[in-house]
Amino acid sequence: MGFEYDEFDADEELAEINDYYDEYPRSKFAWLYIAVDIRDMGISKIGLTTKKTPKQRLAEGKTYNPFVVLFATYELSKITNGISRFELGEIEGYIHRRSFADPVLHLYTGRNSEWFYMHPDSAESEVDRMLAKRGFTVGGKRLYSFYEGDHNHNDIYVSRMKQIKKIYRPFPEDFNDMVEGLGLPSKYYREYLDYLVDYHSRNSKDKAYL
Repeated sequence: MGFEYDEFDADEELAEINDYYDEYPRSKFAWLYIAVDIRDMGISKIGLTTKKTPKQRLAEGKTYNPFVVLFATYELSKITNGISRFELGEIEGYIHRRSFADPVLHLYTGRNSEWFYMHPDSAESEVDRMLAKRGFTVGGKRLYSFYEGDHNHNDIYVSRMKQIKKIYRPFPEDFNDMVEGLGLPSKYYREYLDYLVDYHSRNSKDKAYL
C-alpha cells in the first residue's frame, strides 16, 4: 500500500522523549534476549539482563541447563537516550501480563518462569512488534514503520532494528561439526539442526535481519 507524498514522512519524523522515564538513571548495559533449548523448539526463553552481555547471563544458567543457546538479542542501551532498570522491569512485567504464550511453570514452586510455550520464530516476531509499538527509537527515529516497502518487514524499519538487534542462526554444517566434536548424541539437537537447515533455505526477505 502506497501513500501520497505531501512532504511529511512519519517514518522520518524525530520522536519526542518520554518524560515519564526520563528521571530514571540509564543502565550502562541493558539487553532483552531470546534463547532456545536445542532439544525442544516448542519453547522459548524471553529474558532481560543488565549484565555486560546476554552470553554472560546464559553462562550462569548453564550449570542447570547446558542445552540453551541464544536466538536473538536486543541491545536496549543503544536506543535513543538509553533505558533504565525501572523501564526494563516494566517491559518484563508487560511480557508476562500480555502472555505472548503460556509460561512454563517452575516444577517446585508453580511460579511463572521466563520460558514460554512458543516457537522462537513467534517469540522473535512478538518481541520485534512490542519494541516497535512501545515507541522505541534509534537515532531519534522510530523502529515502527508506517509505510510498506523494501525497508519494512512486518511493520519494522529493518535498518534501524539491525542497529540494536542480532540474530544467532549458525550454519547447519558448523553447528553439526561443533556438537559432533562434543560427542553429543543427535537426539539432543536434531530438532534445532533441522530448524537451521530450514532457516538457511529461506529467501532473503524472510531472513531480513541476517
